[in-house]
Amino acid sequence: MRGVCNISLILALIAVILQLSGCNSQTVRAAAVETPIVAPKPIPEHLLLDVGVKIFDPGFEYLDEEKSLTTPSVRKAEGVHAARNVTQTLKRTGNWGSVQIIPTGQNETDVYVAGQIVNSDGETLTVKVTVTDSANNKWYTRSYTDKLSQYAYDPTLRQKQEPFQRLYNDIANDMEQYIRRIEPKEREKLRVVSKLRFAQRFAPNDYNDFLEIDSGGKYTLKHAPANGDPIMAHIDSIRIRDQMFIERLQDYYENFNRRMQIPYDQWREASYHETKALRKIKKESTVRKIGGALAVIAGIFAQGSSSHATRTAGVLGIGGGAYMFKSGLDRGSEARLHEEGLKEMADSLGAEISPHTIALEDKTVTLSGTVDEQYAQWRNILNEIYLIETGQQPGPGELNPQQ
Repeated sequence: MRGVCNISLILALIAVILQLSGCNSQTVRAAAVETPIVAPKPIPEHLLLDVGVKIFDPGFEYLDEEKSLTTPSVRKAEGVHAARNVTQTLKRTGNWGSVQIIPTGQNETDVYVAGQIVNSDGETLTVKVTVTDSANNKWYTRSYTDKLSQYAYDPTLRQKQEPFQRLYNDIANDMEQYIRRIEPKEREKLRVVSKLRFAQRFAPNDYNDFLEIDSGGKYTLKHAPANGDPIMAHIDSIRIRDQMFIERLQDYYENFNRRMQIPYDQWREASYHETKALRKIKKESTVRKIGGALAVIAGIFAQGSSSHATRTAGVLGIGGGAYMFKSGLDRGSEARLHEEGLKEMADSLGAEISPHTIALEDKTVTLSGTVDEQYAQWRNILNEIYLIETGQQPGPGELNPQQ
């Protein structure tokens, strides 16, 4: 009698587990077009701070080869995509001056945003963002997460906004709320600090005394350059050329984003469905394995019963449980096939959007290589221009009079 009770209990547990396997949770969230916070009244131009957004760190350390649903190539592309979405969102607020994606080595902007992708699988996006100003004051480091509903990739809605626009709005809103607390005089100081830090690259001996830097790397403005400073006039000219070059880079980033948009959207939508399907398959696989194991155990218990019917049921339980356990293993294999298929899609996307060499022609020089390499070359050229304009280096014609 006790054996029958044990069997009944175990079979009841199996039934409960199988019933739970049929329960699916679904994220439901209204998919509305989002808009970031706009300043309550127009901000005077001299108080608008320029923002530089760095390409987001792909977050390779968060990728697990066994569990990840993406690849390094996709993450690199997403780093550009995320930075571009931040810049576009900040521009729409009207709360800032110039907002641009900046290359490595450009850190003389009033405010700059550095981000890292923690998770991105089409369903959930998690990023970590650090905002710092030109005086090296860290405003904050915060994590942002958004999880989509099944309606986020609806074609009608997709044409109106980025699926994760809510996340980018949160970043813009946090920055707007922080800048509100900075007094106008402090904003003006930050603009001067940015200008002087740029000047120090070209004329360190002339402008080191204007800024004080502490052991923590924070800058304090001691005094501003006098109006009409001749050296600063040259610096301003160089800075305008530097900004024009960075503006030209925005075309590169826009073209890059435009090329990746269609394949990336297709990958992201497929990844969304694959992620949900993968989760369901893994859940069903686990439940079937547990249920199968319990059925086998119940069958073994039944072999000790004096009842022929119970022993027969036990044999059937062992056979059915073994099949259910194997079925669970098969479902696990199917999940791995989903993962492999998704990785192949991601690798295909990575090949589709690989960076291209940019040739930027000048009257005297052609820049080549990656964006960062070109910017490093450009900075060297700007330094030569500055030295020539200030008479510290002979001009091209004076270097070789026979040319």
